[in-house]
Amino acid sequence: MVLEVGGIFSNKISMKLSIVSWNVRGLNCSKKRSMIKNILLTWNADVVCFQETKVEGDITDIVREVWGSRWVKYVQLEASGTKWGIVIMWDKRDWEGVISSEGMYSVSCSFTGRSQDFSWNMTGVYAPNDRMEREETWGEIGATRSLIPGPWVLCGDFNTVRYPSEKKNCRRINKAMIDFLISLKTWKWVTSDHSPLLLQSGEWEKTNSYFKFENWWLKTEGFNERVKTWWESFNYSGKPDFILVAKLKALKGKLKEWSKTTQGNLGMQKQVVLAQLAELEEIQDHRILK
Repeated sequence: MVLEVGGIFSNKISMKLSIVSWNVRGLNCSKKRSMIKNILLTWNADVVCFQETKVEGDITDIVREVWGSRWVKYVQLEASGTKWGIVIMWDKRDWEGVISSEGMYSVSCSFTGRSQDFSWNMTGVYAPNDRMEREETWGEIGATRSLIPGPWVLCGDFNTVRYPSEKKNCRRINKAMIDFLISLKTWKWVTSDHSPLLLQSGEWEKTNSYFKFENWWLKTEGFNERVKTWWESFNYSGKPDFILVAKLKALKGKLKEWSKTTQGNLGMQKQVVLAQLAELEEIQDHRILK
């Protein structure tokens, strides 16, 4: 998948904006939707664009399930049977979104911040594998861009790349790459070969690492029992307030150690879930998931 940024990085902006683009290769499997939801919660993105949803008809329930909140709004380019499909989702408390254009292979949305004076545009694309249809896609993208003023993000799966280095096990340039590069050569790119991609713009200050209790730990299997075992294992003597402070300090140390394990570290959990999704997609290549 590729993200094209027009205008949004050309000048320094004071607000933060976080966008996820992801070819999910189908949203028909409930187990897969649950995994996707967990990963999206770790990113806390402003706007999410899925390609290849492979879902026809009303997808409101599916969108609410993967977003994890009733505050979600979305626009959709409906799939054709079990092929294609694009959905752009956002939190309506933060952004007012309006569909601005819809084509055969793309859908565009204009966004305005509800609490800040900032507007921008997004186009989600899924290009077919057929060469002629891909060329139609490039023309559609160009026509869409000519109608959109201001900052613009183009995200999607183009089913080709510009250079061999952007695709695994690709060693030479082919005709599809040349056509793609010529059509869209003037734009700035961020690329990812069939993995979810997170784009952040604005001023994201690096903060020092410090211990923080995560509420989601309470939902982790066996967490309460583990904390109880640790607490009862601490043995201190002295005044009650001293004992309490000492045990809390010891508990903090235990939690810091545990937070570095797969079960307590959200980043590590995300990598595990992504690996599981890759396995599901491998299965999906051979049969329909139910």
